[in-house]
Amino acid sequence: MSNQNFLRGGHRIELKKEERYFTTIIEDNETQERVRSIQGVQSINKIHGKYYKVQVDPNQRDSAMDMIRSQQFRGIAHHAYHPNQDQTTRYYLTEQIIIQFKEEVELARKNEILEAHKLKFKKKFKTTDTYLVQVTGSTNMNPVKCSNLMNEYEEVTYAEPNLINRFQTQLAPADVLYEEQWHLSAQEDIQLVEGADVNALEAWEVTKGNRDVVVAIIDDGFDINHPDLSGEGKIVQPKDFYDGDDNPEPEASVGDYHGTPCAGVAVGEENQEGIVGIAPECAWMPIRFNLAAEDQELWEIFDFASRHADVISCSWGPVPVFAPLSQLLYDKFSEISQSGGRRGKGALILFAAGNYNAPINAPDNSAFDWFIPAYGLQRTTGPILNGNADHPDVVAVAASTSLNKKAAYSNWGKEISVAAPSSNFHPIDSQAFLPGRSIFTTDNESTGQGFTPNSRYTDQFGGTSSACPLAAGVAALIIAANPELTASQVKQIMEETADKIVDEDPDVVLGNELGTYDESGHSEWFGYGKLNAGAAVRLALETEGSLLSSPAPVATIQSFEGELSILGAEKVFSFDLTQDVRILLEGPDSEDSEDFDLYLKKGSKPTITNYDRRSTDLGSNEVLELINQEPGTYFVMVKSYRGRGSFSLKIVPLASNA
Repeated sequence: MSNQNFLRGGHRIELKKEERYFTTIIEDNETQERVRSIQGVQSINKIHGKYYKVQVDPNQRDSAMDMIRSQQFRGIAHHAYHPNQDQTTRYYLTEQIIIQFKEEVELARKNEILEAHKLKFKKKFKTTDTYLVQVTGSTNMNPVKCSNLMNEYEEVTYAEPNLINRFQTQLAPADVLYEEQWHLSAQEDIQLVEGADVNALEAWEVTKGNRDVVVAIIDDGFDINHPDLSGEGKIVQPKDFYDGDDNPEPEASVGDYHGTPCAGVAVGEENQEGIVGIAPECAWMPIRFNLAAEDQELWEIFDFASRHADVISCSWGPVPVFAPLSQLLYDKFSEISQSGGRRGKGALILFAAGNYNAPINAPDNSAFDWFIPAYGLQRTTGPILNGNADHPDVVAVAASTSLNKKAAYSNWGKEISVAAPSSNFHPIDSQAFLPGRSIFTTDNESTGQGFTPNSRYTDQFGGTSSACPLAAGVAALIIAANPELTASQVKQIMEETADKIVDEDPDVVLGNELGTYDESGHSEWFGYGKLNAGAAVRLALETEGSLLSSPAPVATIQSFEGELSILGAEKVFSFDLTQDVRILLEGPDSEDSEDFDLYLKKGSKPTITNYDRRSTDLGSNEVLELINQEPGTYFVMVKSYRGRGSFSLKIVPLASNA
């Protein structure tokens, strides 16, 4: 069986065909029954929309796929794939691919390339030369082969299959019920220490938010009639991407009740009843989807959110498998973070780190065990990457407990930005006792079974699902205190003011001891610390609308000069890394016509699709930080995305805080 590969988010992934699964399109019940009757087919399950996965006898996989493609069926069947040496990660194809052309490519040439391979236009993504196209029967190749062929054209920046992404909510219920919102203000008590909260009372002395600041929560169903989630001006731009309407209510038949408690943690109203969120006076934008979406659909969801919101909270993500973001989503997150949002200063995107006690990024993983209630104990034997949390502009939120310790389930790594208080439970053994209180928030009684039966409130919420909207609410308070701040400044304020809680106990499963901080003030368990809303809001008041001040560098390890004379030109330099450094690119004086980007790779020249790190902010000045990286020779590329002119590249010690 021959192996294939494809490009995803700059990663070249070696693939192997799934022996027992393939995907097909099923439009109606009659077609489903016809597929079910094919010899060798064992089960059919919906993945997303019209796409279904078919489980089949391995010896009859190819014949079953051939039958669907035959004149009798005239259907579509695609192999499912997993990374070579890792059977836990699984990739499901659609019949579409995403192509980005280089900016200078003429329209006639684009048409020529697409028509040469019989690719049907489906849509253009706004503001970029990026297209969704459909592989047809006349293309005579599957989306993997087709995207690889497109990548061979010099006119193409990248091409990727439009995969179906499936997510899990980042929550697991706790056993013990409590009636206090200790995460807002904690006093010493049973399984609770003073200071385990986010210091909400001090923040509220300055602001409780306002309706001009909008928190978008992208999740499953929301009880928009809940008394703590409604009120004059509370809900703005509700959207249901599952049903295609403006009513994001949960449905009993779907069982999507996760969004309501997330919303309560972030923006629950202060109305003399029920609970209160960390940002009670902020507006709320509920966006419903069914935790499965194609790459292009996720682009649409985040594009919609970024046009109406200041903060975007996502309490869901992949299980511990190799799940890099598509290049389409990676670029969209960068765009949203830099220039999106209602204020045009960037919308801050936050993702829950995850509940598997897993590393965010483990390229050398060979065996990691994790638990999911629907399937039991699983093992990932290849690289692990949570592309959502790994994005450099995203705030990846870990969870701490009511004892100011690591939540045993909380995912971890150098990518964690901050921690926020939440519940505690064992990531592998659901019956094991671990001390810690859960979160009290809104629930779905009026719309169906929720976390606590027959109640509009629950004290059984938790996981990084709860930590993430709590952090999102803190971000909203920061913006309410100072609307001139950019999204990157809001993230920086959250990190700089976080409390350096310490946990010296070993991880209950892996035995890791990562609860202290390195020289740069970062912990792999807590990021830059546990959120302190009071300190964050006060620093926001003191911060002018420009970049936060930093002292000048005390030394320059190495510097380079150069000039880019044409669009797409590039210069590559190498240096030896022996300590933590900051790489500073200073391009031509800021004119709208110039935009230089920075790419870095260890051991070889980077490209725009093959790199370890990059900085692609708008304008010609870029910054990259290398912290706790493996020593060696690194190559850095300065590339003209738009414009021309001279530049300087400096590598300075990070300790200088340049």
